[in-house]
Amino acid sequence: MVGNGTPSDRRRERGASLVEFAVVVPLFLILLFGIMEAGWLFAQQVEVRNAAREGARLAAVDFGTSSEIISETCSRASLSADRASVYLSAVNPGGADASALVTVSQNYEPLTGLLPMFNNITIRSDVEMRIERDVVNWTSVSGASPGADPGACP
Repeated sequence: MVGNGTPSDRRRERGASLVEFAVVVPLFLILLFGIMEAGWLFAQQVEVRNAAREGARLAAVDFGTSSEIISETCSRASLSADRASVYLSAVNPGGADASALVTVSQNYEPLTGLLPMFNNITIRSDVEMRIERDVVNWTSVSGASPGADPGACP
């Protein structure tokens, strides 16, 4: 017959369980927050990619002036002025294969801020789309490349 053990044996087992719990919980929380941050980063990447696609479409159909295209791109994608910028340029303007190039970049805003590896990330997406009609209203934003003066979101 096996007994339940002495009270001191049970205390030692409780202490071992507490140490195991103290080791496992922080690792579990890091894993959990990492999954949440990665999902949030992916959602923001999809938002930036869709904004670039929308901006290229607006430029391809000659929606309006450069500032109107940039403003509409930002508003349709809910991009914030303090974190996002839009670059608009024409590729091979006047040629048969003319296209509009839109680059959207946005600083990643962490969900929890607990994991430093997710800080200071810039999300960027480039979309080039063939121009469907003659461009009358818009021109390339000055510089028209990341690092130059962007069309900031309003």
